[in-house]
Amino acid sequence: MLWIWIGALDQGLAYAGLALGIYLTLRILRFADITVDGSFALGGGAAAVLLSAQVPAPLALLTAVVLGALAGMVTGLIHTRLGVNDLFAGILTTTALYSITLRLMGRSNIPLTETPQGLAQLPSLGLGSDGSWLLALLLIVLGLIAALTLLLATDFGVALRAIGNNPLMARANGISTRLGLTFGIALGNALVALAGALVALYQGFADVTMGIGSLILGLGAVIVGESLLRPRTIPQALVAVVLGSVVFRLMIAVALQLGMDPVDLKLATALLLLAALGLGRLRIPGLASGSERR
Repeated sequence: MLWIWIGALDQGLAYAGLALGIYLTLRILRFADITVDGSFALGGGAAAVLLSAQVPAPLALLTAVVLGALAGMVTGLIHTRLGVNDLFAGILTTTALYSITLRLMGRSNIPLTETPQGLAQLPSLGLGSDGSWLLALLLIVLGLIAALTLLLATDFGVALRAIGNNPLMARANGISTRLGLTFGIALGNALVALAGALVALYQGFADVTMGIGSLILGLGAVIVGESLLRPRTIPQALVAVVLGSVVFRLMIAVALQLGMDPVDLKLATALLLLAALGLGRLRIPGLASGSERR
């Protein structure tokens, strides 16, 4: 039983980048970005291709981050330069990324049979490879939280938050909303692609369809984290999102232990989000009711 919970904890930390990326675009920038479904698979596929070619894991992860940032930048440019609706811009990019990822991988699935180099050198905490994964993922997630906290505390980070809160006022104060949105969306998708690469490494394979439903999983993590901690500051919110990712995976582990068919997990996740929307816990840009707009 212990291994089930440790595995769920590892998966929650691996998916934390997905939740952080969605928090950045949805909560900070107020941008409903569907690109994450494509960038998640892109990151996992790119990392799998490089690891299969014996490229060191850090370089494979870095490549995934760069490719995710490029995918997000494309969505940002389509939205800011061509004036395409945020949802449709993300759909266009995600659709294109499916073919790009499949071309990059060369086939629909790439197995990873070897443990990433460097992981074996980490302490196992008496838990075998799961302990080494736990320590590695925890260090990565703590680094992401620290980096995002520092970024959002800078003048540029405050400008990003201003763009999300009131873009008209931000422009009136000389802030380039085009540049800010493009950078923010690129950063969010870089985090998502990193999560895709980490998940591929952890589960031992990458699949071209692994990104389907990523947006829902990330939203679920954000909802759970914010409901548990009720954060009032940016650092608290980032910690809450990571906690939500872990708790969300633990909830899935509990559901499986209670006998739920794995086929029904995405349905259960969708119903959770629907309930949150109905109770007013989640506000997605562009999906407000008519009375709210007035």
